[in-house]
Amino acid sequence: KSLNILLGLDGSIKLSDFGLSAVTPGGQSTLRAPVGTTHWMAPEVVRGQPYGAKVDVWSLGITTIEMVEGGPPY
Repeated sequence: KSLNILLGLDGSIKLSDFGLSAVTPGGQSTLRAPVGTTHWMAPEVVRGQPYGAKVDVWSLGITTIEMVEGGPPY
């Protein structure tokens, strides 16, 4: 997603992602809910099916739509 694209003053571009980090409530050591942003995940990733490099193209496409339209397409 576009919030993970960092632009430097020198024009450099860096990608970051904290989608897999979470704070566990009340000192728990595990979470039961999925962590991440499903709007940008390819359908096979969301379904837990095997996937390849094409899922990155999907995410890039959704990110491009988000940047042009101001939000994900769905």
